[in-house]
Amino acid sequence: MGMLLIISLAVIGTACNQMKPSTESEVQAEAKIVEAEPIELKSYQSTSELSGTLAPIEETTVSFEVAGEIKSLPYKEGDAVKKGEVLARLNATDYSLQLALANAEMHGASAELSKVKNGAREQEVQQAKVAVEAKKISRDQAQKNYKRMEQLYKNGAISETEFENAKNAFELADKDYAEAQESYSLVIEGARTEDISATNASYQGAMVTREQAAATLAKTEVKAPIQGTVLAKMADVGQLASPGAPVYRIGNIQQLKTVLPVPDKDISAWKVGDEVEIRLYEDKRIGKVTTIYPATNEQTGTISVEVVIDNAKKDWFAGQVISAKRTLSQKKGIFVPAKTVFSRGSEPYVFLLADGKAIKTTVTIGQYVDNHLEITAGLQAGDMLITKGADRLLGGDSVSVKGGNQP
Repeated sequence: MGMLLIISLAVIGTACNQMKPSTESEVQAEAKIVEAEPIELKSYQSTSELSGTLAPIEETTVSFEVAGEIKSLPYKEGDAVKKGEVLARLNATDYSLQLALANAEMHGASAELSKVKNGAREQEVQQAKVAVEAKKISRDQAQKNYKRMEQLYKNGAISETEFENAKNAFELADKDYAEAQESYSLVIEGARTEDISATNASYQGAMVTREQAAATLAKTEVKAPIQGTVLAKMADVGQLASPGAPVYRIGNIQQLKTVLPVPDKDISAWKVGDEVEIRLYEDKRIGKVTTIYPATNEQTGTISVEVVIDNAKKDWFAGQVISAKRTLSQKKGIFVPAKTVFSRGSEPYVFLLADGKAIKTTVTIGQYVDNHLEITAGLQAGDMLITKGADRLLGGDSVSVKGGNQP
């Protein structure tokens, strides 16, 4: 009987031991698996990434100022041109004739002005004097004949018609003599001041006409206003050119520029002279800020910033789209992955690991940089941050760390 009781107690004891779990196993079964790593001070850069289109640093179109048939267009796309080189010519025949006519008129006006200013030559003076003497003789003879015919008419020896003829002949001779005297006086005294002024005005007008004709002829050639490369040929030989119609577009592509749309909230971090990283596919170059435009685009809320990029090999082309990257600021502090920060209420929080427990910790957030949030208050270096599995936690939960970067 005693043996049966001992065996029964042993069996019961064994059964009870099998039904009661150990405390350590129970804890391990309830703990949630997480990953954690210690918080470290890190440096992060705030960058601005924008895109823009390349354009020549300097660009212009060239056109004729006068109409005409295009005679010469020797340059093609891609050709290099120097400032002042002749890019195109018109048929200038008509304009050359206009200049020749203007030259002839100017020389004639110049000769007339010299004649008026210098007065008559000695030979012309003698000729005028002889003319006066001859006219005087003719007048005296006509006067004597008139007196004689008058007496005969009074005596009834001649008709009235004969008398009138003699009278008219005398009056005509007297008039010729007076004109000869006036001409002689002009030769001796020279031209009047007003005559000289009028002749000089005619000469000045002829000079202006000549200069206009020369300027018009010069406009039958188009010269390069800048040094650069022909970007586009916009006309053909034989075509009738109109004033102002472009025949070439040229640009300086040894340097290129791009205009970046910078958000107005970031513009204070941009200064003239700043360097900007410019990428075209896999090629990277450094550009410099040359201009910050003085007004905001009301539609986009951006301010245009012009950046210039060297292109000595001319292997980047106008019209290509580039990406630009520039560091706006650099900070050292506590930055945690954005996915580890939660906000189910009014305040953001994270979970820290301490003594096998998940500790809900309220934090203050600063900047968002590269998928990380700056924590300005609530954490310190060395704290163990739960980085994975935190979305399933409540404050005070038991956790078991697996993976991560534990100290």
